[in-house]
Amino acid sequence: MTNDELLEEVKAGLTDVGTHNNATLMPKVLAAKAYMLNAGVSLAQLESDLGIATLTIGVSDLWNINSGEVAFSPAFTDMLLPQLMAVSIGE
Repeated sequence: MTNDELLEEVKAGLTDVGTHNNATLMPKVLAAKAYMLNAGVSLAQLESDLGIATLTIGVSDLWNINSGEVAFSPAFTDMLLPQLMAVSIGE
């Protein structure tokens, strides 16, 4: 799946239509994707339904930050990401 396709999947999850937020969302998609891959999530798992849902939550976390604060939510880091990492180990 290309980064543009991932962006469209994330936008669907955020119920964001159109292209007006693409330039803002793409860096967040790339950052959350890199975080997931570097944590040990396989590309196949990242592109799965749970992977897209997790990526969408990660992008939402990065979208909803306060000045000077960047943090992923516990749902992203403690609940969903470990599930994807565990499945990725067995691949």
